[in-house]
Order: sequence, then structure tokens, then C-alpha cells
Amino acid sequence: MEKKGISPLIATVLILGFTVALAAVIMTWGTSFTKDMQKKTSENTDIQMKCATDVVFNIKAVKNTTAGYDITIANDGNEDIAEWRFRLYESDTIITQKEVKGDTAEVPSFGLKTMSIPMAAVYPPAPDTPILHAEIKKVEAIPVIKGTDGKPIVCPSTIDSYGDTGGDYIS
Repeated sequence: MEKKGISPLIATVLILGFTVALAAVIMTWGTSFTKDMQKKTSENTDIQMKCATDVVFNIKAVKNTTAGYDITIANDGNEDIAEWRFRLYESDTIITQKEVKGDTAEVPSFGLKTMSIPMAAVYPPAPDTPILHAEIKKVEAIPVIKGTDGKPIVCPSTIDSYGDTGGDYIS
């Protein structure tokens, strides 16, 4: 009985063909993967550079009001700031985060603006005392700019603070 199979020449050609096809698939995937990673890295670097060089601001004043806090910010940079993320510290461990968006948040380049941050009321210790909001010791501001595509870009490395958690409450 004679067994029939593939000849060694055909088997070698098939193995080489599969190897070349597999190499082509890996090369195609690797090329697109590398280009995507390079593009994302370049975009992230551009964003970080813009945040580091064009976003410059200072919290000029924080005023305690009956409804919350008025925060005055001066934009000393070349980039318009579209939104804000605020961290309001009652202590080192009690932190409230607030976002300010829209027209009330926009601070143009080399502009000055006062924004109101409403605070939730806390119950008074006695029935005859007025309802007060939480007392804040420190405020941190994180700017948000608009990217070239209009999407918001948070600049977490560009933070300014006002007050001190070890100090008195902001009056």
C-alpha cells in the first residue's frame, strides 16, 4: 500500500507562502499602530506645551458671600480660558469640587473676571442662627481651554491656589 501526501517541495512553498502572508499582516498592523501612537504622542505633547506656556493665570481674590464665594481671576496668558475646575478646601481632608462653564467662566487672554461659586447650605447649630454654607480655607483653580477641534482640554499641571488649609477661613 502506497501512502500519498504532499511532496516536500509543495510543503516548503506553502510554509513560505504562509510566512510571507503573516509577515505582511504584522507589518501592516505594526505600521498603522506606530503611526497612531506617534500621532497621539505628538498631540499630547502639543497640549502639554500649550498648557505650560500659554496658560498663565492668578487668583486675585476670594470673597465669602451669603450664597458662596466670589473668585476673581486674572488671565495673564496668551490662551483664552473657557472653563474652570475648582477645589474648595474646608480642611486637608474635606474638599468640594465645583465646575464653572459657559459665559460666566470664560476669561479672555489678558482679561480679569469674577465668578460666583454657589455653596450648599449647612444646617445651623441653633434654631435662631441663619443657615450658612461651608467655610473654605483654600481654593485651587484648574483651567480648561478649548482645543483646535473645540473639545475641552484640562490643564492639570497649571494650578493656582489661594489661601492655606492650615490657616484661617476665607472671609
